[in-house]
Amino acid sequence: MTLSLPPSVPRDVPLLVAYSGGADSGLLLYLAKAYGDTHRVPVYAAHLHHGIRGEEADRDLDFCRKTAARLDVTLFEKFVDVPALSRQSGRSPEQEAREQRYLFFREIMETHEIPLLLTAHHADDQLETLLLRLLRGSGTRGMSGIPQVRPLSYGQAVRPLLFMTKAEILDACQVYGLDYVTDSTNALPFTLRNRIRQEIIPSLEDMVGQGVPQEAAGRLAHTAGEDAEYLSMVSEQALTQCLTEDGLCIAALNRHHPAIAKRVLALAYHQATVRLLGTSPDPRHTLTTLHLESLLSLCHREESGSSLDLPLLTACIHKGSLTFRPSEVPPPPSSIPLCEGDNFWDGGHMIIRIASTHTPPADGEALIAEACFPADKLPLPLWARPREAGDIIHSHGMHKKLKKLLCDKGIPLHLRDRLPLICYGEEKIPLWYPTVAFADGFLPPDTGKAWHISIINKEKS
Repeated sequence: MTLSLPPSVPRDVPLLVAYSGGADSGLLLYLAKAYGDTHRVPVYAAHLHHGIRGEEADRDLDFCRKTAARLDVTLFEKFVDVPALSRQSGRSPEQEAREQRYLFFREIMETHEIPLLLTAHHADDQLETLLLRLLRGSGTRGMSGIPQVRPLSYGQAVRPLLFMTKAEILDACQVYGLDYVTDSTNALPFTLRNRIRQEIIPSLEDMVGQGVPQEAAGRLAHTAGEDAEYLSMVSEQALTQCLTEDGLCIAALNRHHPAIAKRVLALAYHQATVRLLGTSPDPRHTLTTLHLESLLSLCHREESGSSLDLPLLTACIHKGSLTFRPSEVPPPPSSIPLCEGDNFWDGGHMIIRIASTHTPPADGEALIAEACFPADKLPLPLWARPREAGDIIHSHGMHKKLKKLLCDKGIPLHLRDRLPLICYGEEKIPLWYPTVAFADGFLPPDTGKAWHISIINKEKS
């Protein structure tokens, strides 16, 4: 078995392997080292300690050091406190960990002039990703999945194992006698990705054969990727045709098929965000399918003076043109830790009040929703964050999609992005979405200490 690199990437250049110590990255490092010896190119490894799993993470780092030394591979290592950085940035721990990993890779690649980053994503990762995106209602771009090659500002990321299944990787490790460590968090049952890995994929393989779902997912991702690339190219041309000095010409936009028109609107929103705010929107502020459908509906009505609030901007219709302006109320942070007392949300326009006793709203305050939870069963810390695509609440014995619950309850679109999702634990597991649902196992207690959480709107003076 040899390392195979896609034809589009350069040969005979230094390689950096993202190395966690697991079976996937262990096989990748082994194959990369053999490739480097054959082609006479240097191979490096990078391991980031996230400061999350305590002694287990320390064990992983020690294992990576010993393995790299045995293979005669230079190992770059770094420690970051992801939980602390997550609280500062407002990103989830998973998002923050990924952000820190790629910052670490960038630092190494720029310093040592390494153009290729190899990561150990495999066919099961691809299938898991597509199933997750299917549950979130992703479009063509989302269903293109994990690309085999991804451009970076400082090089390229390549996934040489993307067409190997996890079972094939484990078999190869056994054949080559490769030891590896296992991340215990991959077995935790409360994350959706882990449940897909442990329950859904084995069931699919039982029905259609081992490796068949992964192969099908690869074909789907390739086809969807080709379609998405073409539609993006057409949409960029359409945007140029629709732009005028007054904004986006609605009549020209409405002549396009919805598949193109929605992509044009997404591109226009992105460009307006960069122009008006000086920054590209991060993933939590990009437009969802629901946003784009509402925006397209606004354009179809073509009522001068009408507008629509979006995550960062407000879309406005004036004399046949669509323009964007900064929203009057800043978007809420990705997440904030909650403490007893008043916690301010939605740019200070909303209060999340936590108290050990019921506290009625004061003058100038309007109660939106309230709930009571048993203090002895509620894992701390508590968090508030905006809802995200794919959010699920375990309620009434079922895992329910928050988006469907919001639709069933008839919650207005403008409120869906304002109200906070209350979560618990370091993993930010959904506990309660005001007026909609709360998680099983947290019924209001008859006796004992309780936490009363009130969502309060501050009335304008």
